Amino acid sequence: PTSAEDHKLPHHQLPTSELAVVVHETSNDRLEGSPLQRFAPSEMSQRLRRTPAWGAAVNSIAFMCVPRSVPACFAATGWLLGGVSLVYSSVVTFDTGMLLGTVCAAVPGVSSFPGLAGESGAALSARCGGGSAQQAHWRTIGWWVVAVLQHATYYLTGVSELIYFEQFMGQLFETSPLCQWQWLLIVSLLSLPVLQVPSFHTTRIAALVLGVLPLALNVIVALYEIALVEPWNCEPGPTYSVWPPTASKLAVGFSAIAYTFGGHGLYPEQIREMAQPSRWPTVMIATYATCIPLYIIVGILGYAAYGDFSRANLNLNFPDNAANRLSIGVQAVGELFFVLESDLVSILAIELGLGLDPSSCTSPPWQGMPPWLGRLGIRSCFLASQVLVAQMLLSGEGDTLLALQSLIGSVGMVAFTYFLPYIFHALLSRQPLSRGRKIWAALNVTLGLVVMITGLGTSLAELAQGAHGLFAGDCHLAWSYAPNAPDDPCNSSGLPPWET
Repeated sequence: PTSAEDHKLPHHQLPTSELAVVVHETSNDRLEGSPLQRFAPSEMSQRLRRTPAWGAAVNSIAFMCVPRSVPACFAATGWLLGGVSLVYSSVVTFDTGMLLGTVCAAVPGVSSFPGLAGESGAALSARCGGGSAQQAHWRTIGWWVVAVLQHATYYLTGVSELIYFEQFMGQLFETSPLCQWQWLLIVSLLSLPVLQVPSFHTTRIAALVLGVLPLALNVIVALYEIALVEPWNCEPGPTYSVWPPTASKLAVGFSAIAYTFGGHGLYPEQIREMAQPSRWPTVMIATYATCIPLYIIVGILGYAAYGDFSRANLNLNFPDNAANRLSIGVQAVGELFFVLESDLVSILAIELGLGLDPSSCTSPPWQGMPPWLGRLGIRSCFLASQVLVAQMLLSGEGDTLLALQSLIGSVGMVAFTYFLPYIFHALLSRQPLSRGRKIWAALNVTLGLVVMITGLGTSLAELAQGAHGLFAGDCHLAWSYAPNAPDDPCNSSGLPPWET
């Protein structure tokens, strides 16, 4: 506890261990006149604290773990830089995930990434001698900058999941006369009921059934297809590159790797809903103990099997057999969860800001209507806007999706995952940082900014190159499975006898 005399000092003259406490102790006063006031912790957000640690872990694993994307990342970066990047990212992102738990515990009145950014801005102003007006100004700036970044990131993530969803349906029903845009409307209608799940607490069962179980099955199918065909024994066989083919491919590949570690932008909101936030380290350990071994196994075996022809949609590297069809079908169903999880952070921010209680269903009324009806209207409009954006990006398949994932990674996931937690920790920590910690943080902030800037430019260029405008994309995509594509490792020799 701080003394009465301490409270008379400017914040930047207080002991470091007391800074976070003082900055956060009068939440109502510090939010006065700020956009944060509408999103302040309230009785509603306190009622959200129901999620057990296992539920948070299942949510985190289901959303983050995408091991089948790793071979395509290696193809874009070259296997040497891709491998180094994967190891580096595993270490750094585990560290930043743990730091987010530490920072959220240090500022218990804040429960979102924008909120942490706002308090970091205020703390920086306080350390520089700014008064209450200056602190409020920088709190507002920090909040808005990161709020725009967070919601743009996960909005586009939801768009990419809708594209994946409609393309999986097109793969399953190749003979259907429906065009891509029609499948997009169908999958959006299928997603709308699932999108009514009110909060992260309620998504834990959906994460288990639609996320974790399909993840396990799809990893098994991938290993089965690789062992069945053994593409390295085919003609002409896979080709491997130590270095990236072009600088732009390298930038896209690095940003796509950031996408594979992209759950951090949801962590403060997930911690907000945990019944015991102190158990967050258990969630991180469970997440990384599950995902990192899968990234290594599937990444190495997938790239060894398909080399530089590894596709963003790895199912196209497999033969068109029953196991592959099962995998595609399971992934299509799993997209219901990914659309929900991607959109929930933005939707909850909107609803909490409008005073719509996510934990209520029929009462108390909101704007003269039951809360469930208000949620239906808000979420329907949100999804409709994503469908419109997705329609503009339907002109391509794997490369377009990889570029979109790279854009998402460079827009926000690099920031949320690689360097913003270090900035928050430096500004809000209750303890002085060691010299080693400062150097480590500075290194990661610098590398993160470089990847963000270069990835943003190259991914935008690749997306623009493939864009044809609204409703101008191909009606049907040509799905070319192994060994039919010209660059497939088995194109010359064909598949083994048991696959023909």
